[in-house]
Amino acid sequence: MKHTIHILFVSILLYFFSLSAQACQTQDALCIEVQVMSVDNKPLSDMVVYIEPLAGQAVPQTQAEISIGQRDKSFTPYISVIQRQQQVSFVNHDDITHHIYSVDSNNKFDFKIKAGMANAEQQFEKSAEIAMGCNIHDWMSGYLLVLETPYFAKTDSSGIAKVSLAETGQYKVVVWHPQLSSKNNRMEQEAVFENNAKLKLKLQHEVAVVPEQENDDDFEFLSDY
Repeated sequence: MKHTIHILFVSILLYFFSLSAQACQTQDALCIEVQVMSVDNKPLSDMVVYIEPLAGQAVPQTQAEISIGQRDKSFTPYISVIQRQQQVSFVNHDDITHHIYSVDSNNKFDFKIKAGMANAEQQFEKSAEIAMGCNIHDWMSGYLLVLETPYFAKTDSSGIAKVSLAETGQYKVVVWHPQLSSKNNRMEQEAVFENNAKLKLKLQHEVAVVPEQENDDDFEFLSDY
């Protein structure tokens, strides 16, 4: 079968070629490998790549639970990604209490986690870009991206994210990062995938430096807050 991909946004650089199924370590129908490059053509790590079905394809629900940690008074990882209704657990690896919160209008939450503890599993019912903080340690910041699609990954040190698709068809490929200086912190590309493919996407906007999650003063709160 020949590769077929129809480009609807020509300012993004794109190429593709045949990949083995083992490249994505999956038995699914398609293996899509996306490399994200900066405006000066350097690979970017920790960029979120997700793929949304556009032609009525079935959308499976991810069952795996993910964990968002608090370690060394910072969110680890800085960016977490889930599918809507996927289970999330917040785990405090520090020896001090954290008070985790978000003011997102559709997914508000606010709870304390004592040292070495985890909160109850949570489900997020609305897709959103959720900025998180800590009421005790105000330098802490992190993001939880809640998606409708189960097809997502973050880029590695080579700027590559590998996503397995269950069906052929028309899709939207999105690159997202909270520090990406484009509209809605994202770049989009529509394509039709009929076989395994590899894409190379060059951003048209800068990605700002991720803020340091470090205290600027020497004062600390007691662990039994």
